[in-house]
Formats: sequence, C-alpha cells, structure tokens
Amino acid sequence: MADTTASLWSRTYGVASWTLIGLFAFMAAAHVVLTVLFYTGVHDTGVGYVFEWEWPAWLITIIDATVAWLLWFAYRRTEKPSLGLIATIAAAIMALARAAWMVFVPILLIVAIAASVLRIMRSRPAPAATRRQ
Repeated sequence: MADTTASLWSRTYGVASWTLIGLFAFMAAAHVVLTVLFYTGVHDTGVGYVFEWEWPAWLITIIDATVAWLLWFAYRRTEKPSLGLIATIAAAIMALARAAWMVFVPILLIVAIAASVLRIMRSRPAPAATRRQ
C-alpha cells in the first residue's frame, strides 16, 4: 500500500511539475516573441504583469524562464531533495506572482510543494528500531 501511494505521488508530482514547466516555458517563448515585436515597431504594449503591476516584457520573459528552469531543476534533484524543495518554493513564489489568476497554477504548485516535502520525508533513513530488554 505504501509503495502504491509513493508511486501515485511520484506520478502526480511529475505531471504537476511538467505541466508547470511546459506552461512557463511556453509563456517565456511567447514573451520573447512579443518583446521582439514590440522593439521592431509592431503594435504591442511591451509590458507584462506581476500582481497586476506593469513590468517590461523582457523582465517578464526572464521571470517565466526562471520559473520553468527552477521547476525543472527541482524535479531533477533526486540526490538532494531539500535543494529541490527550496527551488520549488522559489519558483512557486514567482509563478504565483505571474499566474495567480490561472485556477490550475496554484493547485499544481501546492501539489509540487507537497510532493517535494514527501520526497524529503521518504529520503530520510528510517529510525532505528528500539528493543526492549
């Protein structure tokens, strides 16, 4: 039963992480295109939004790419899960600032953080059995 639960969380973590990585990589690529169009004179605002404040589109591109990279980095950290949790939390803060209005982003971030915590808990050695004398 515990192995099945661990496997389910592992798959859920993978789906949540890769969905977020894909979304933010797509958003970064879209903002690269929009930034280029803005600087070539095509009508665009040249801004993006973080918590409804306008920021330059090039900065939004960096934020989106950083979120995607941090989530990928965190997902790949199997040898040091605590480092993965730190990267996931950092990415979650930036992702919420950028996409809190999307219903599924906060849900997927909660799943990714919970799975990162479970990954840490599973990586710790089991406590030594105590014997009664």
